[in-house]
Amino acid sequence: MVATERCELNVVSRPRVAIALTILMASSVAGWLFTRRPRRPPASPPNAYVNGAVCADCHPNVAATYRKTGMARSFARLRPETVAFGKTFHHQASDSEFAMIVRNGKVYQRRWQIGFDGKETNVDEKQVDFVVGSGNHARTFLHRTAQNTLQVLPLSWYAEKGGYWHMSPGYDQPDYPGSVRPVHYECMFCHNAYPKIPEPLEHAASTEMTFDEPLPEGIDCQRCHGPGGRHVNLASTGGAPEQIRAAIVNPRRLNPERELEVCMQCHLETTSLDLPNSIRRAEAAPFSYLPGLPLGDFQIAFDRAGGQNHRFEIAHGAYRLRQSLCFVKSAGKLRCTTCHDPHDIPRGIEATAHYNRVCETCHASLPRAASGPHAAGADCVSCHMPKRRTDDVVHVVMTDHYIQRRKPDGDLLTPKAEVIESADTAYRGEVVPYYPAPLADTPENLLDTAAAQVRYRTNLKEGLPRLAALLERYRPSQAGYYAELGQGYGDADKWPQAVSYLEEAARREPTAFRLVQLGNAQMQARQFPQAEATLRRATALSAEYAPAWGTLGWVLWQQDRGVEARTALQRAVTLDPELPELHNNLASVAWGMGDQAAAEQQYREALRIQPGIAEWRLNLARVLATRGEIPEARFQFVETIRLKPGLAQARLDYGRLLADHEETADAIRQLETAIRLQPDLWRAHFELGMALGRKGNPIAAAEQLRIAANGSDPQVRAEALDVLQRLKP
Repeated sequence: MVATERCELNVVSRPRVAIALTILMASSVAGWLFTRRPRRPPASPPNAYVNGAVCADCHPNVAATYRKTGMARSFARLRPETVAFGKTFHHQASDSEFAMIVRNGKVYQRRWQIGFDGKETNVDEKQVDFVVGSGNHARTFLHRTAQNTLQVLPLSWYAEKGGYWHMSPGYDQPDYPGSVRPVHYECMFCHNAYPKIPEPLEHAASTEMTFDEPLPEGIDCQRCHGPGGRHVNLASTGGAPEQIRAAIVNPRRLNPERELEVCMQCHLETTSLDLPNSIRRAEAAPFSYLPGLPLGDFQIAFDRAGGQNHRFEIAHGAYRLRQSLCFVKSAGKLRCTTCHDPHDIPRGIEATAHYNRVCETCHASLPRAASGPHAAGADCVSCHMPKRRTDDVVHVVMTDHYIQRRKPDGDLLTPKAEVIESADTAYRGEVVPYYPAPLADTPENLLDTAAAQVRYRTNLKEGLPRLAALLERYRPSQAGYYAELGQGYGDADKWPQAVSYLEEAARREPTAFRLVQLGNAQMQARQFPQAEATLRRATALSAEYAPAWGTLGWVLWQQDRGVEARTALQRAVTLDPELPELHNNLASVAWGMGDQAAAEQQYREALRIQPGIAEWRLNLARVLATRGEIPEARFQFVETIRLKPGLAQARLDYGRLLADHEETADAIRQLETAIRLQPDLWRAHFELGMALGRKGNPIAAAEQLRIAANGSDPQVRAEALDVLQRLKP
């Protein structure tokens, strides 16, 4: 599971900096920015899903072989005997330790770091409730919260090399997302049978992560055959054979396109990077796709202009197959089921012989010289569909389903480091419809394609005016289109326009979720009274929604209403104590109100949950320095710089601390680095000038002070001019 989150962390560098509170976990997930208004099922649905175990009553042999497949073992409750416990795992990038432990028959994943005093700090321990992944390639562990949400835990197990532990996909970085990354419906869609979720589905803020018990365990028969209620009922009551068969989908009886879509619902992912890879239709509920119906009625898949080139990802099976000449020239005859029986996956020598026979149905006339490339017994797949290490889950090796004439050069299994996409490396350009294609020029298709340009900032320059024009032309009823455009304008730092469209979204769908989106945009636009009014509506509508209280607290703080701000943020923390941004913002309010002890406590809690955020470390270091706790303040400054060497403000503050303790040479090095990173950091020029003066270099000191005196910071300018005046002979 490779999460593609759009999460912006609020960083408060000073107690009173007016920075938007971006604690809105909902808005960090692309799917949430889009409407989730499903077609309402009839009061008495003609068909329904049943417990997949009943299929074995009539199909015991098929059920027995299917249970051994990876799909059947894709999701399960954790049983202690299935965990391969090993030594403590040290994650170098975050300087953290991890261990899987058993206590009273339950399994826990534990994480800790070593603090400045050599003792454990930032300890986080979560019970492991579920495991996602069959174990053929990997297993990732999940924690179930009291709110019936699932969280991804940072440490995963990988099957390669006999099995080993390493970080979960997307976590091999200094600022990995702790143990609070949520499992969204998009993740569960492909990793399990359809789960039960709360109603009404329209309210994405309360349902996009919540799963009702009991959760199914593994992909069942109905993901490919459709709901089995009517089929089971007819079979149990003596229905006619033709009626029983007609009551269930048999993918083999579908036309080639519909059959292939049964597999492509999960194996077509164009990319796990922020593109987006797909957009669910505005009227489609999260688990509403039914085998036999057009996949395009459920979602549109998108791709980069020009495709993904040579990138190879873990869910690329169908995407890569569709690039193959074998597929293109087969005119629909080559499908997933041409090679794979989903009920029984061959292994070893049997698999080689099986796949060779499949290839020979079209390539039987290939020459087989005794020493030639197609000698008897050759393994077609190993040469033409070789195993490769995936680019997005770098500890997994998969079969590349792109059928090639020649095996690519080089070692395809060479270990590789995980590369985390950043704003500097992300794709920027046209997002093109990939499947179904071509798309008809219907209003819905045009709107969805325009929305794809806006999401993840991928193509804002062209996407924003395009989506705005389409909204003006078609006036769709769904709130999600307006919210998508509003978020896009926010990403472009055009907050007045963002407010306008988010107001329309909230008018059409007046939920707490939409109101918090609007309130956050109003705050960014510095419309503080309006933001307060909007957020109070949100808290009245959903009093248990922590992001509403948290954002309200930050808006109140911008209006110098510290007591009210602190009360709102404390309530938010009580409602959801695992949102680290809430603790960071509450700490900043406490610090601004002079309560340094409370600020230190809350900064520490934010870092306990997510210890890799350099800016939060910097906040803690400042509080510690202010309180005179210099040894640990030094430690936290050094950790901040280790986590984010390019953070100029950390270099400045650490340099000031060093200068205050007469470590002038080290202070100068830090201050010079700060200026090199951010030349317009006027305070750094001033502090460097003062340090150079103490070092006995008045000429260089005066030069830095003159730069500070000509800067745009009025306070720094006044201080620099005063010192320069006093330096005159």
